[in-house]
Amino acid sequence: MQQEGLLVSIEGVTCFLPGDPERKHPVLRDICWQVTAGGHCALFGPNGAGKSSLLRLAGGELWPAAGRILWRGAEAMETSPIAGRSLCALVSPAVQEVWQRRAPYMTGLEYIMGAIAGAEFGVAEEACEARACAAAESLGCAELLPRLLPELSQGQLRLVLLAAALAREPALLLLDECLDGLDLGHRRRFTEALEAYAERGTVIMASHRPETVPSWCRGRAWLEAGRLFHEEPVRPAPAERPVVSRPAAAGAAAPPLIQLSGVSVYIDRHKVLHDIDWTLRRGEHWRLTGANGSGKSTLLRLLAGDEFAAAGGTLRRFLPSLGREAETLEEVRRGVRLVSDLSQALYGYPLTGLELVCSGLDNSIGVYRGFSAEEQAEARRLVELFFPEGEGARVAAASIRRLSTGQLRRLFLARALMGGPDVLLLDEPCSGLDEAARERYLSSLERLAASGTGPALVFVSHEAGDAPACCAREARLDAGRLAILA
Repeated sequence: MQQEGLLVSIEGVTCFLPGDPERKHPVLRDICWQVTAGGHCALFGPNGAGKSSLLRLAGGELWPAAGRILWRGAEAMETSPIAGRSLCALVSPAVQEVWQRRAPYMTGLEYIMGAIAGAEFGVAEEACEARACAAAESLGCAELLPRLLPELSQGQLRLVLLAAALAREPALLLLDECLDGLDLGHRRRFTEALEAYAERGTVIMASHRPETVPSWCRGRAWLEAGRLFHEEPVRPAPAERPVVSRPAAAGAAAPPLIQLSGVSVYIDRHKVLHDIDWTLRRGEHWRLTGANGSGKSTLLRLLAGDEFAAAGGTLRRFLPSLGREAETLEEVRRGVRLVSDLSQALYGYPLTGLELVCSGLDNSIGVYRGFSAEEQAEARRLVELFFPEGEGARVAAASIRRLSTGQLRRLFLARALMGGPDVLLLDEPCSGLDEAARERYLSSLERLAASGTGPALVFVSHEAGDAPACCAREARLDAGRLAILA
């Protein structure tokens, strides 16, 4: 029998993640939930509560250890996850990381058409392409269709994934922090497209920012330690960010750390940055703004040594930790650290949280040596800096494969600080963090800046409230051209 309007029925489900083979730490506990057509719902809860896992379960990508899940089929409710994957489309940081790791030579159009064809057997190529183009147009990203996925910025790739999900016309659309990384214009376009979709489909969205949930999404559910609640659990209010005195402006006489003169960058023969002139001085902290695809992530990768300046421009890095100008890529990567979605996506090794942070000493992807007691103690100190008391020890000992995206964000910042870098580059670092974690993250950066001994910061974010107060300088990128604002 098939109950009228029922899309998904989750009945007493308990789940474990692949990084927990001994099944000691359930990520979802005794979940009972029914999703009905038109029952739009927002999911809230702190990092590690189980929101992303619940969406994966509903989408047929996570299998129960106990209980069962059923999806609407053609004639009856079905237990096959194939039915779930046909019924649902999921957009999440984890899905984005999969495609960043694969970095296939696939265009945006091919990806969207592949998503449609994978969900619907026998769809005609012409109809498939028309639907892909219409979805991209609705999000204002049609210009991304002919471009290769590896060429896209984090925000642009998120737009392509969202377009693919909308083009599939699923009965149930599952969105995990879907607005993070999008500029204001694309957020508006996506919100409009989502509202139009909601008239014919059902939306379940996980978010750490309640103000971004549309008014028509009236349902509410909360997750706490893997358990589902339909009334908000009582929890302590997050501590307000302590007021930290802003460091004095560096001034034009301060020695430079990084100097760019006439620098351009090409990616696959496409000019992404145009004749950049910019100097980062000791004691300065910058906020970098710009629309999706303006070149922000490319500029940070250039500074970190992951992209290279075209002939005719000059880029010099004067690193106090070296006492001279950096001459090799190894020296650059020890003194200039980048924290981004891409760096997190490429790190697929099955390590503990402590091992991940220790790997920052060599800025390596993976662990290739043992670490001394002093090095491990420094790593533990940094983990404790970004996690509430008591949680740090657990996260340090846990496999990174069973940590949430928000927990990994904080671990990657701790990793970047290992070894005392001279420059810290942060690309949308608060994406996926709950309110308490954001406040702790930003206040830690502000204390580092106020100490006068921490690294210079270059901070990229589309959320004005996410930038630490120490970022007194500001620049904006527009179509690869840099303008100094303050």
